Amino acid sequence: MQGWGAQDQAAATPPVATLELFEQAVAAHSRRLLAIARAIVGHRASPEDVVQQAIVNLFEHRQRYDWREPGGLMRRAVVNEALRLLRQPHMTAVEEDCPGGGDSPIGGMIDRETVHQVHCALARLPEHFRAALVLCEYERMDYAQIADVLGASVPQVKTWLHRARRQMERMLEDFIRPDPRERVVSH
Repeated sequence: MQGWGAQDQAAATPPVATLELFEQAVAAHSRRLLAIARAIVGHRASPEDVVQQAIVNLFEHRQRYDWREPGGLMRRAVVNEALRLLRQPHMTAVEEDCPGGGDSPIGGMIDRETVHQVHCALARLPEHFRAALVLCEYERMDYAQIADVLGASVPQVKTWLHRARRQMERMLEDFIRPDPRERVVSH
């Protein structure tokens, strides 16, 4: 009955304090939330719109939650909104953001190509695999936290991560080992 305790605590927090805590939470977590949204939706939607809608949804129901430790709640809201948006049939394209880069023009070009290849492979993963992988690799969340955010069991999260990594490896194989003589034949 953890949920009831959080609701009781949230109900006991005065509205002004709740608003201040909410604003502090948004300021503290916005960059990470945007990174999560960007990694999940890729080019198929605007990550800024995902974060904005998730924050609006949380704001509308802010009295329900305890805002003293909002990180998990906010991540869950962004993941859920990103997955909801991806399930809709029509998405708009967004410009790819690449890190500035490298020590030389060639290094920057290689960095941009690597990021592009990884983003393309990530975008081709099933939604639940992509969400689990983003939360694990980019957010450094443990299996239990990922399970909580995605509403799955820990064994299911482990399975999704294993399958996501195997699929990413297969999709990036030609990029990583472009010389056919270097390829390892797997059975």
